[in-house]
Amino acid sequence: MAAQLALSTPQLTLQNDRNSPPMIETPPSAEAHVQIPRRAWVVLATIVPGVFLAVSDSSTVSIAFPSIGDDLNASDEVLSWVLAGYNLSLASFMLVAGRLADRLGRRRVFLWSVGVFTVSSLLCGFAPNVGFLIVFRLLQGVGGSAIFPVSLALVLTEFPPARRSTPVGIWAATAGLGATVGPLIGALLIELFGWRGIFWIDIPVGVAIVLVGRRVLVESYSPRARGHLDLLSVTMGVAGLALLLVALIQGEDWGFADARTLLILCSGLLLLPILVMRSKHHPQPLLDLSLFKIRSFQVAVLATTFSGTAFLGGFLANTLLLQRLWDWPVWKAGLGFMVTPIAYIVFSTLAGIVADRVGHRWLAICGGALCCLSFGLMYWRISPSPDYFADFFPSAYTLGAGAGLAFSSVMGGALADVRRDQLSMGGATVRTIQQVCFSVGLAVVVALISRGNSGYAVSDYYWVWLWLIVLYLSSGLVMALFFPSGTASSREAAASSAPERPPHNHR
Repeated sequence: MAAQLALSTPQLTLQNDRNSPPMIETPPSAEAHVQIPRRAWVVLATIVPGVFLAVSDSSTVSIAFPSIGDDLNASDEVLSWVLAGYNLSLASFMLVAGRLADRLGRRRVFLWSVGVFTVSSLLCGFAPNVGFLIVFRLLQGVGGSAIFPVSLALVLTEFPPARRSTPVGIWAATAGLGATVGPLIGALLIELFGWRGIFWIDIPVGVAIVLVGRRVLVESYSPRARGHLDLLSVTMGVAGLALLLVALIQGEDWGFADARTLLILCSGLLLLPILVMRSKHHPQPLLDLSLFKIRSFQVAVLATTFSGTAFLGGFLANTLLLQRLWDWPVWKAGLGFMVTPIAYIVFSTLAGIVADRVGHRWLAICGGALCCLSFGLMYWRISPSPDYFADFFPSAYTLGAGAGLAFSSVMGGALADVRRDQLSMGGATVRTIQQVCFSVGLAVVVALISRGNSGYAVSDYYWVWLWLIVLYLSSGLVMALFFPSGTASSREAAASSAPERPPHNHR
């Protein structure tokens, strides 16, 4: 099996053995003009198909709902857990995956995760009923949970610290590409092979990633990841995140004021602060709180709570507008919305390249401003009478450009000053927060639209647009006011050239 291949002995020399001292890095200022080595691009090309799989598997399944429901005789309420179960386990296990990668080896955990994802896809394709399909999707989410943070750590380890934003931009663009073409690929596969084909297509890709990864990827550990992992904090972290997401998912059906929703939500919110408190004292906690001592990481995480909450919610509002307010069929709405993800892919890639030269601060500010402009234009221009090129197209393109700049810059800014031995946990922490914010944002947008005519009247979107403007404005203000200026290289150079303070003599 593909998962077993990941256990094979590495064919390349270990980059950093867990018993060896920490690697001494060349200061980013010295690497500012060094070209990116060819090997780094090879590793990036090996990694990004896994990111594409993990993202596209969510969007392809959403378009297969009618076919799965008819074939397995499942209700919409039960069927929703085919998608929600994947996202639930994906978010709940990211922190655990990041910590295990630091301890057991990033290469090993990444190949194992792709193997688990691939085998789960095979099982999903042969699921005899919807119950088994949901279980296999949960297992698939566990495999996918390691792909996001560990892939980023493996790639960033190969790139010079001063050029980290470039792969982050490409990584973000790949995720956007998966979300964009996923429905198109899913529709084609369903037409050719039925709904099971959307899972079977993962198998050859997953096997290829494992085979190539065994030869290309080099093992690395975090020298600080020693001792026994705190199993209690693992349990609290997974349970807390899972309960929080279950409350957000089920709240749409039960109602957010329902006693069951509130009980589950409060239980999850109670566990997470306890996890933080325990992480302060345990030598090997699940959550690495030392990351939050890095100013760029701290500020970017705060900014991503705003932009992450707005990100998918804004996309959902636009698709509902086309389908419900303008009464477009699904295929036409999909084509009409395509301008947003295309612009997102282009501008997130450009943001990664430019950020290495000018820093992340102003790119994130410009991205947030463009998103505010987009929803402001919609508030001003959108009416019940469809006029795509005059009213929707400019706003949709501006949203894609702004979201690409903002998302890539905030993500790259969070990891710009993080040490190499903390990259797995840094990526896992940011991605976990983003995943929770995605769910919160979707729930809020659905609730706001449902207050009116469920999206069939233009007035249903007014509060949504204002809400999204406030979120993107807040994200931009956080980056403008608190994120350190300059690039990672310039900050490192300034810190190394600063004169040391003489020791203070106490009498």
